[in-house]
Amino acid sequence: MEQTSPSPAPTGDPARRSWRWWTFEGPTVALVLATVLLTELWAFYSTDPDFYLPDPFRPCVIALLALLLASAFIPWRWLRTTLHVAVAVPMLAVLVLEGVGRFHEGDHHNWYVTRSPDRLLRYQYLPGAGDTRRGDHSQINKLGLWDEDYAIPKPPGTYRVAILTGSVADDGGVTYPQRFHVVLEKELAKLVPNRKVEVLNVSCEGYSSIQQVRLLERVGLRYQPDLVIVAHMLTSTILQDQSYRRIGNSFFLFRMMPLLSKLAGESECAMLKPMYDSYQFDLIVRSSYERLALLSKLHGFKVLVAAFPNFVTPFDDPVCMSLYDQVLDVARDQGFQTLRVVDEFRGESVKTYQKPNHPYDFSHPNPSGHEKLADALAKVIVPLVAQSQENVQHAGLLPQSPLHP
Repeated sequence: MEQTSPSPAPTGDPARRSWRWWTFEGPTVALVLATVLLTELWAFYSTDPDFYLPDPFRPCVIALLALLLASAFIPWRWLRTTLHVAVAVPMLAVLVLEGVGRFHEGDHHNWYVTRSPDRLLRYQYLPGAGDTRRGDHSQINKLGLWDEDYAIPKPPGTYRVAILTGSVADDGGVTYPQRFHVVLEKELAKLVPNRKVEVLNVSCEGYSSIQQVRLLERVGLRYQPDLVIVAHMLTSTILQDQSYRRIGNSFFLFRMMPLLSKLAGESECAMLKPMYDSYQFDLIVRSSYERLALLSKLHGFKVLVAAFPNFVTPFDDPVCMSLYDQVLDVARDQGFQTLRVVDEFRGESVKTYQKPNHPYDFSHPNPSGHEKLADALAKVIVPLVAQSQENVQHAGLLPQSPLHP
């Protein structure tokens, strides 16, 4: 009897399902592999050796390859195709946003930021740079500070205050006359009419504490300040090249972190807390304040460390408050006086001081916020000017109210 061979099993029969690599659909596999390649290239291009968070792109490469391998064991073609597209397209969108953020930052900074020959400063403002688009006639002075060209040496009888901080004093979203150091100088002219008081902005956007003190040492001391105010923002502990606005290697993450914290229901300060709990805090903040203490003794100026609030979280947020107090404790260890500026804002809504178009801007308030900052600092400076006029020489002694003891 003639034996007939069995007919082929239907395509959908599990026994005939192929698990081989060639069952992949070429276009979608190519899409995933192209995404892996582009992500790896971007990770290489965007690397900052000083980033404080893990590189987010290499894990994405590993995840994409793992998903590609796992999809080999999915027998349904439609599901494999859907998975390939679902993982590749969002990652490609993030890479596009990363590129847009990078090149936007380049266009934004090129006209007034340049690389510094000082390896510790890394970058600085370009002396004499100006931008007529701002409409406030502001420009970088001849020493590379975003401020007026004050006289050197200091005129007799003048009391000078030097402000050290990051971008809050140089916020391009607020016109120059509205920035807190300019408002402060005008307030002091009214409150101390019988004494010339000048407020100098010895700051640069993105500078950490160690860069701020270095800028004082390299440039600010030429103005012979009587009082140095360190306006500490919670981002002043970031150890990386912040000539570009990013977190770690990511421009996209910089813009998304406050929003992601909101969605996660966490304090925005929670994303900064790891920096304050690590050696990085001692390296950037503690060592900088020790250096500042030596400079104050050598050059005869007093130091006030003022902890500035962020303008996204509630002003009584316990996580943020613990970080403010940690900074002020280090300042008091060096014999500095301290001011927790956030106390001036408690009981108010953060929305009052947010910019309408930038609700997740962590550090930069609207003009009303700048006025409030100036008011808080003026309360401290007026008694110091009076002390100076009376030639009271009490080393390290400042009024205790409204300062912390």
